[in-house]
Amino acid sequence: MCHSKFPAGFGTVCPNCNYEKILKHKINLYSQIYSGWMQQYFIGFAYWLKNRRGVLYTAMHLHKYQTYFFKIDALAQQLQSLPTYEQLLNSIADATHKKNYLIHIYLDEIAFLTINKVTSEKHANYRLIQKHLRTFGKDTLAYNLIHNYYKFLLVRLQAKKTTLRSIRLALTPAVKFLKYCQNFKETIPTQYALEGYLFLYSGQRATLTGFINFISNTYQYNLDIKAAPKATLTSPKVSHQILKGRLIKIMQNPHDKHFKEAYIFRTIIGYLHWVNVPQNVFISFDNIHKSKNEKYYVTLCGKSFYIPLKIVQYFNQRNNI
Repeated sequence: MCHSKFPAGFGTVCPNCNYEKILKHKINLYSQIYSGWMQQYFIGFAYWLKNRRGVLYTAMHLHKYQTYFFKIDALAQQLQSLPTYEQLLNSIADATHKKNYLIHIYLDEIAFLTINKVTSEKHANYRLIQKHLRTFGKDTLAYNLIHNYYKFLLVRLQAKKTTLRSIRLALTPAVKFLKYCQNFKETIPTQYALEGYLFLYSGQRATLTGFINFISNTYQYNLDIKAAPKATLTSPKVSHQILKGRLIKIMQNPHDKHFKEAYIFRTIIGYLHWVNVPQNVFISFDNIHKSKNEKYYVTLCGKSFYIPLKIVQYFNQRNNI
């Protein structure tokens, strides 16, 4: 017993001692799945994590680190030796994922491996590039556009006119824009879709320019990012009372799939913030972000607009139907 004082209602053991007990149990339980050498590394990591993040965090999240340790263990048995950092990156697909960052720090501190930041960044960029290239089906126009753009960028890379990181940064908005174009009936990217996209993601104008110029020149699409006007906020063209009526009807019918997400957001933002969302702007539930102070918001024209928790709960209910 630690003899610490704690509020009534917590039983006979203080919360900290209770989490210590839970953590000890989990360490003993989880470590059984590893071979002898990896078992000690996992146990060491658990106590290292406890000192770094606290007993509460470690007791509640230790299971999240199990899988990666298991993959390292399997690789070590395959190699019959402890893998190097480069071998981890080359053999384990999610090695560069941020969830494994603390494991790498721990293993680096105990001299299990030596982190090479240049190699790490290279592999992280490569993994993300490959993920982008797998976004669309092989029989789609979007697949051909992205892969041909990637080949174009590889030529520039070989000529030392760009970097792997720049290729990843160029592909990210390109893929996102092509996914956005799927909201429209046209089979090819259009200026109308481009202007709607830039209204929603105004900060991507510079990084998207290369892709727009490439497909315009290569496929003769009528796209001109310079001609796309700078997005500005205007007031709705319908009355506040009409928007209120629409919002009430939407909230009363969460099961009604006739209300598209873009229409719902157009109504919400119009009513709550008196801002017009153009018809070529498609906002979805994925556009809702959470701030550090636990508030929800969407971004338009580089500005954040508050979304009430009740609206977020509405979408959760709607999406779970």
